[in-house]
Amino acid sequence: MLQHRGAIAVAAGIGLVASYLVAVREPVPSWELSLTEWINDAPDAVATVLYPVMQFGTLGGPVLVAAAIVIFRRDWLLSAATVVAGLAAWFAAKGVKRLVERARPVTYLPEIVIREGDGTGLGYVSGHSAVAAATAMMAMAALPPRWRPVLAGVAFLVGIARVVHGVHLPADLVGGWSLGVLIALGALSIVDRIRSAGDTSPVEPS
Repeated sequence: MLQHRGAIAVAAGIGLVASYLVAVREPVPSWELSLTEWINDAPDAVATVLYPVMQFGTLGGPVLVAAAIVIFRRDWLLSAATVVAGLAAWFAAKGVKRLVERARPVTYLPEIVIREGDGTGLGYVSGHSAVAAATAMMAMAALPPRWRPVLAGVAFLVGIARVVHGVHLPADLVGGWSLGVLIALGALSIVDRIRSAGDTSPVEPS
């Protein structure tokens, strides 16, 4: 399905560790706060445009992608794995939040513009970013390589949208993306094992 998985896994692992080291620093690094303010200072029109894109990082994202995989590729196994990966990313992100207990941006930047909810709760890692990255990776396995930059771009924009909406810091996004990628790679490995055991590989997208 996807080539260079080992390199992708290493990069995601580095991203997860690096973002964690930033997330646990006290006080929050000044560069991260400055970057957050710069992104959050985007016009309301940008937030409005990004809002529907941001929904790719909700649980509806993997469900819609899974449905598309069934409709266009008739690949029930990959479809089911996409839903599982999305759910796993969402709940894994919640678990990491409880372990790290990093606050939302408003705790460190009282003047930040909050465009969704009240801005409270735990921030690291971003659940939306994790789900978006996991879903994008699963979709990449179903689509021709030319679509991969588009899917990566969507996952990237989901994370950026979370900062624009005032509910995450940059390290939260990197941690979420990295976690989602690792979960998706695990899901794809399981799919490969099942296919090898049953010899039910579909035609590769071109």
